[in-house]
Amino acid sequence: MPPIKFGTDGWRGIIDKDFSEVNVKLATRAIADYFTNSNKKTIVIGYDGRRKASDFARISAEIMANNGIKVYLVDKPCPTPAAGWSIVAKHADGGIMFTASHNPPEFLGLKFMTDEAMVAPQEVTDEFMMRQKNLENIKNEDIKVKNEIEIFDPKPAYLEKIGELTEIQKIKNAGLRVLVNPMSGSGAGYLSNLLSSGKIQIETINDEIDPNFGNITPEPIVEKNVTDALAKMKKGNFDVCLSCDGDADRIGLIDERGRMLSSLETFLLQAYYLVVLKKQRGPIVETLSNTVMVKNLCQKYGLENIETKVGFKYVGEKMKESEAILGGEESGGSTIKGYILIRDAQLMNLVMLDLMIEMKKPLSKILAIAKDEAGGGFEFKREDVHFDYDKYEKIRKEKAQELIKNPPKEVLGEKVVKVRTDDGLKLYLEDGSWLLIRFSGTEPVLRVYAEAKTMNKVDEFIQYVKDLFKV
Repeated sequence: MPPIKFGTDGWRGIIDKDFSEVNVKLATRAIADYFTNSNKKTIVIGYDGRRKASDFARISAEIMANNGIKVYLVDKPCPTPAAGWSIVAKHADGGIMFTASHNPPEFLGLKFMTDEAMVAPQEVTDEFMMRQKNLENIKNEDIKVKNEIEIFDPKPAYLEKIGELTEIQKIKNAGLRVLVNPMSGSGAGYLSNLLSSGKIQIETINDEIDPNFGNITPEPIVEKNVTDALAKMKKGNFDVCLSCDGDADRIGLIDERGRMLSSLETFLLQAYYLVVLKKQRGPIVETLSNTVMVKNLCQKYGLENIETKVGFKYVGEKMKESEAILGGEESGGSTIKGYILIRDAQLMNLVMLDLMIEMKKPLSKILAIAKDEAGGGFEFKREDVHFDYDKYEKIRKEKAQELIKNPPKEVLGEKVVKVRTDDGLKLYLEDGSWLLIRFSGTEPVLRVYAEAKTMNKVDEFIQYVKDLFKV
């Protein structure tokens, strides 16, 4: 039986292979043991629209109830943040969400959230893995549910909450022309429902849940996944396209000209909205793969910029610790102060609409203004470099370690002024550019991230890394 391994955002695997009924039972029993040992009594269980997600959620609910835990089980596929908000609204002791987020359709995952709806910290998921190793095979466990499983609809309370956070009536009455693309994920119907009955003009695409996501990967920050939305936007009939991923916790933006914004540009817009327009003050947290533009904006306004390892659980922890006003990551996920500390695409899509209303300008012009405010724009690219399985481990253990021990003093003529090695190797360059090299622990892939003042320079940085590894 393949091992259950919790990473930065839970445990994921291929449905009916490593993500099997036996493993789901085992993982749930480990969580149930943790609840019992910690005197935790209630849990929310949610699921997205992927194949078998509802079946696994029901199995998980029965096991938790069988172990004396009160279960609130969602009545249909829902966004991860809707399940997260339900934990807080119901004063539950934690939550399980069955989702693989932006991964391809053959994947499913189990994410555990704390009573504050934060992604569980490492020490908690380590305890799950320790407990599941000590459990016997429970494939034929006799389930006799002792506690009630309460079925509920998370949508009304969730929409009410994000509406309160964003002056929803003002947004509905602004008359913007908006294309909404939930990418056939569990966010389908949410944003269009919230924004109905006003002057705003909404058109939706991919607004029905499809376990196969129309045979694409539901990641809205990759152009090939949103070609239908790009084609519509290039016709000039909309002010903005708002997309979200498979479980509606990551945002993707396309401007009025049909240009797709990078996730780093989107995060800059969010920071600009809070700091410059709303005049909020406090730290901003971002992963080390996120943008230097927000760091520069923070410096201009005397705000602390906190950089974490990759993974939103690290962002959430630092936001809680520092009382930050905004936290985000390179892959399109972010959240704001006064809400749950997990990503929420629907909330941040509303924030972007409010930004456009406040500025009374096209999104492309707002982005240019935000870049000027941050001291100039930067371009970004991430590229995954694939290796043969038989060569990967040697490269990862030998070449990568050699680079960490002896990092370069300069990159293509730019002086390296700072090095970070706790999550891959990040090289900070004198002109503000940076280069990040991270090896995957689950597949033979080297992830290369670069941000520089021109796209040509970004491409040169990425080629520099490929040359290092002779790719």
